[in-house]
Order: sequence, then structure tokens, then C-alpha cells
Amino acid sequence: MSTLSLYVHIPFCISKCGYCDFNSYAMNGPIVSETVDAILAEIRLSGYPKGTAQSIFFGGGTPTFLDSASLQRILNSLRDRFPLAPEAEITVEANPGTADMQRFMDLRSAGFNRISIGVQSFDDGLLHRLERRHSAAEAARAVGIAREAGFENINLDLMFGIPGQTETDWEKSLQSALSLQPEHISLYSLTIEPKTRFGHLQRIGQLPLPNEEAVLTMYERAIEAARQAGFGHYEVSNFAKPGYQCRHNINYWRNGPYAAYGPGAVSCLWEDAAGARYRRWTNELSPRKYCQKMESDETLAVEEETVSGMTALGESMMVGLRMMEGVSLSSLYQRYKIDMALVYEREIAKLIERGLIGFTGDRIVLTHRGLLFANDVVLEFIALPEGNKFTVNPQN
Repeated sequence: MSTLSLYVHIPFCISKCGYCDFNSYAMNGPIVSETVDAILAEIRLSGYPKGTAQSIFFGGGTPTFLDSASLQRILNSLRDRFPLAPEAEITVEANPGTADMQRFMDLRSAGFNRISIGVQSFDDGLLHRLERRHSAAEAARAVGIAREAGFENINLDLMFGIPGQTETDWEKSLQSALSLQPEHISLYSLTIEPKTRFGHLQRIGQLPLPNEEAVLTMYERAIEAARQAGFGHYEVSNFAKPGYQCRHNINYWRNGPYAAYGPGAVSCLWEDAAGARYRRWTNELSPRKYCQKMESDETLAVEEETVSGMTALGESMMVGLRMMEGVSLSSLYQRYKIDMALVYEREIAKLIERGLIGFTGDRIVLTHRGLLFANDVVLEFIALPEGNKFTVNPQN
């Protein structure tokens, strides 16, 4: 394995938002420092193969819930464990409510060169509905602080399809985000997960969500506004100024290898040079149990699987089609020794007929209509092909 990405999961937040389905906890006290120590131990003791880290991403939760010294200790431990590629992308997620100049300056000095700020909305009323703890003014201030602290690569997360949100509301938030001139913006439609508080409210009919037509209109407006502002639309929900695409996430979308640390972190490492067979596992989710397992030298994995053959091919299609560059059939064949065009002949024909995909050279790409219904497209490639049975090379 020559290159890979590294991920660190910091599972703590000031509070748990009603829509959040991530592995995050509103916890404080000794467990926080204990978890930091356990993450350091996991990095130090892990038996992951050597490789050059092309990107490092601290996500959560809210990584900046930790003090900057703790984040620096973890980053330094990764540097000790893995060589970094020249100009490696090193991202930290930040909540506007935890932004202050000294903290951001410390992070920049420590080596973080990209910051992702979870704004979600520039409307105080909508932020309240999302149960966010910051205001629109604090979000704008956080961007200014990050810039003054020396960050030249700033991402803003923004959300549409929020309960009670109108198209006018979305336009105002969108323009507020663009006016701050970030290098990257991630524009997501709110997804209601069944185990969240929002999921409960939806089931009992107390979540006034915009209808599907309004959500699609908001998404199309986001694409148009971002492009007009000079952003390249390189993934379904992500837009970047030239040269600022998120390298860490691109590795995920290309189904590349990544090593991950912390409670609930998911790792995926190749078991052959081509990446046709890979092992994926999830760490213990509970911070307390995670720390206990590290202390008693128990295995951290609570779920583990080896992925190969048609399943691996389907996953590469699922993530790869999210990118505007699409998926190269020749590259898939080199990796899996499976003829994608033959295996999914019926599905491809059906999606082309519906106007959801097309070809650019040997690449399958989403059409504009396909962007609007991307989930429908990728579902076609997750299940085994309709009416077809194939024997896959045993090495795969």
C-alpha cells in the first residue's frame, strides 16, 4: 500500500442536534481526556500497514470541542506513525460556537491547513429548529477568524430541506455563504434518519418538511449559484474553487484505503495491490467502552467484513458515481477483472433510457437529471444485476 488517508473521530459535542445520526455524545469530564489518551494508544499500537498519508481528517462530533493541545498531540502521533505526503491536506471540522482566534491560530500552527465549518444555515430561526447552538453572526465571525488565523482553505457546510425552510430562506443563506468567499462549500439536503429525534417527529407528523419539488428546486438553485460564483461542481453535494477539491473525500469516493481511529471510526484497508479485495471494520462506538477496551487490550472492532467481487464492484460504482468525473469502465476492469458494461447491461440501458446517466468516453456519468435522483441511480448498482449470474475470479 503506497498511499492512504487517515481519519480521527472525536465523538464529543456541546449538545446533540435533533437530526444528527453521527456517533456523537454530549459528554464532558474525565471521559474526554481518557478518550484522547485511548486514541493516542490506538494510533501507537495499531498494526495497520505502512503507507504515506495523503490526507488527514479530524471529524466528529466536534473536534474543536477538544483543546488545541489535545488535537495537536493526536496529529503529532499520526505524523510519528505515518509519513506525510508533501503538501498533505490536513482538515479539522469546527463548530462556529467553539471558534476563537487563539484556538484557530494554534490549530494552524500545529499543521492543520484546511478547516471545515459547520454553518448549516445563516438564518437564526432555522438554526434554532436544527437545534444548533450558534447564531448566523457567530458563523460569519468564525469564517473571519479562520481567515485571520491563516487558513487559506476553508469549507462551509450548508443544509437545505430544513423544516419550515422556504426557497427564499435558502437563497439568503446560500448568498451569505458565497459572500464569505470560502474555497469550498458542501451543500447537503437534510436527511431524516429514523433513530434521531427528527425521525421520531416525522413519524408522529410534527416535522414540517419542504416538499420534494421545493427541495429539488433548492438543489438546482445551489448548483447554479455555486457555478456562477466560480465553484466547480465536482461531487453531488460538493463545490470547490480550482485546486481546492477535498482530497480526503475524493479518496473515499474512489473507494481508496483509509485508516481510522477513535470511537466509531471506520477503517477500510486493501488486501491486495489492486484494491479488488478490502477489509472494513468499525470501532467500538461508546467512548467509555472504547477506552475500556484499549485499557484491557481487547479488540476494538464491533463490525468487520471482507469485501470483494461483485459487492466491491457495486460499492465502487455507488461512491464513484457521486463524482462528476463519473466512473471509468476500463479502470474498474483493471481493478476487479469484471466487465462492468456486460454485467450491468440491463441496468445501464434502463438508466440511460430514463435520462439519468450517459457516457463520456468510457466513463459512466450522471446527467443533470441524474444528479437530482442520484440515490435512485446508485441503488441499481448495489444489488446483484437483474437477470444475470456471473462467476467472479476467485482472487477477487
